[in-house]
Amino acid sequence: MKLEKPIYYLTSDLRQIVEKDFEFVQDIPWFKIFKDPKNEEYWRLSTPDKYQTDFMVRVPKDSNWEEFNSKQLEIELLRQHRGETNNKCIWKDCNESALKGIVYCAFHAYTEMNIKE
Repeated sequence: MKLEKPIYYLTSDLRQIVEKDFEFVQDIPWFKIFKDPKNEEYWRLSTPDKYQTDFMVRVPKDSNWEEFNSKQLEIELLRQHRGETNNKCIWKDCNESALKGIVYCAFHAYTEMNIKE
């Protein structure tokens, strides 16, 4: 399975595919690292937690697995997943588009309201 995007919500189906077809590299705090042997790419999978959103993130070459900051990728995934409206975010001094179904932009939904999906 070729993964085109740099980040995915980690569904149970995707986790099974990765655990079956990818090579396990190591456990680190809060994550498991896998290698896609076909593409020589490393992926960081969130350790499952029923109270958080789990992500599967491609870790760029020469990046530290533990310290790689995927926040911007997660915000962009939220934006793509929810979609945007023509309404403006209600956060003070923000002119970004609000996400569908809420009154905040992706950045404020993620960083201030802890909305991940």
